[in-house]
Amino acid sequence: MESIHPNGERIKRFRELKATLRTQRDWLLVGIDVAKAAAVAQIRLAHTRILERQVVLPMTTTGFTAFWRRLERHQRATGAQAIIVALEPTGTYHQALAQFLVAHGADVVLVDNHVAHLNRRMLDRTWDKHDAKDAANLCDLLEQGKVLFCSLPDEPLASLRRLVRLLRRARVELGACKTRWQNTLRPALGPVGDPLPPAVVAALPAPLRALLPPAERAGGPGRPRALPPGLAAEVAALAARGTAVQQRIAALEATLTWCAAPLPATGLLDSLPGVGGTLAAILVAEIGEITWYTKFSQLRKLAGLDIIRLQSGQWAGTARISRCGRPLLRWALYQAALGASRTPAWRAKRTALLAKRQGDPHAFFKANVELAAKLLRLVWGVWRSGRPYTSARALPPAA
Repeated sequence: MESIHPNGERIKRFRELKATLRTQRDWLLVGIDVAKAAAVAQIRLAHTRILERQVVLPMTTTGFTAFWRRLERHQRATGAQAIIVALEPTGTYHQALAQFLVAHGADVVLVDNHVAHLNRRMLDRTWDKHDAKDAANLCDLLEQGKVLFCSLPDEPLASLRRLVRLLRRARVELGACKTRWQNTLRPALGPVGDPLPPAVVAALPAPLRALLPPAERAGGPGRPRALPPGLAAEVAALAARGTAVQQRIAALEATLTWCAAPLPATGLLDSLPGVGGTLAAILVAEIGEITWYTKFSQLRKLAGLDIIRLQSGQWAGTARISRCGRPLLRWALYQAALGASRTPAWRAKRTALLAKRQGDPHAFFKANVELAAKLLRLVWGVWRSGRPYTSARALPPAA
C-alpha cells in the first residue's frame, strides 16, 4: 500500500487535474454515491464510453479491496494513465473510502452538494433520484471539471477541526438556552414589560439571574417567593443545562488553544489585533494550510467576503458580500474586527467607515464586515510571509 502524500503535494496535483479534466481522454473516471452500508459506483473512460454503469461497493475493507482490483483491471484493459474518483460528501461516511483510495494511488476529488443537486436535474431532464443516477451525475461533473479538492488533514489540524465543530455546537446550544429563557420562562414569571418582583428574582438560580437586565439582578429585601413546582423544575433544569454548556465551552476552548499552540501559524495570527488564542485556532482550523491558496481572492471566497452583484438588463442590484464558503470563518473574522476596534487605530478606521454610511441603518454591521475583510488580508499577509503583525504597519487612510 502506498502512503498518503501531504496535502501540499496533492493540491498541486489537483490543480493539474482540474485544468485538463474537460479534454483528457486517457483517464479512468469513477463516480461513487456513498452510503452507510453500500455505495454505488459508475466507471467511465473519460469522454469515451461507460465501462460499468452500476457497481455495488460494500463499505468494508474487503469491499474496498475488491473494488480497487476491479479498477486496476479496467486500467490495464484501457491503458488509462490515472484513476480519478469523485465523491459527494455525506457526513463522514466518505472519509474511510477516500483515505483508502488515496493511499492506493487514486486521485480523489469532491463534488459540492448544491452543484450535484442542480446538475442532477439537467442530466436527463427528469426529476427522479436514485443511487445509479447519482453515480452517473458525479461522473458527468468529473468530465465537466466541476470538482473540489479533497482535504485529508493530518494532526493536529484534524483534531482542531473536530474541536471547532464541537465548540460551534456547544455555542449554538448555549444560544438555545438563552432563547428559551427569553421566550418561554421569562414571560411565565410575569409581564415582560414590567421588571420582575424582587422576591421572584431572589428565587431564580444564579445562571438565570445573570440573564436579567442589570437593574433587576440585585433583587431586594425579603424572602424568595416559592415558584410553582412545574415552573421551578423547569427553571432549575434550564439553569443546570446552561451551566453545563458553559463549562463544556470553557473546556473545549482550553483544549482548542492547547492543540493549536504548536502550530507556527497560531503565533502569527495571535499577533493580529482582535485575534486571541481561540479565534486564532478557529482561523487555522477553517483555513487549513495557507499554501493551499495561490491568490488572496481564493481565501476571500472561502470566507464568503467576496463582492457580488445581481444584474439583469437595465437593473443592477446593490453590491454585497456573497456569504458563501465557511460561515464559521466569517464569524471569527467579524468577532476579530469587533475586538480590533477597541484599539485606537482600528476604532478610528471604523469611525471613518461609519461616516461614509450616514443614514444607513446597517452602517455598524457593514463597517465591521469591511474591517473583517481587512483583517483577512492581514491574515493572508502574515501567514504567507511568516512574520508577525506589528503596530508599525499603519492602516491605510479611509477612502
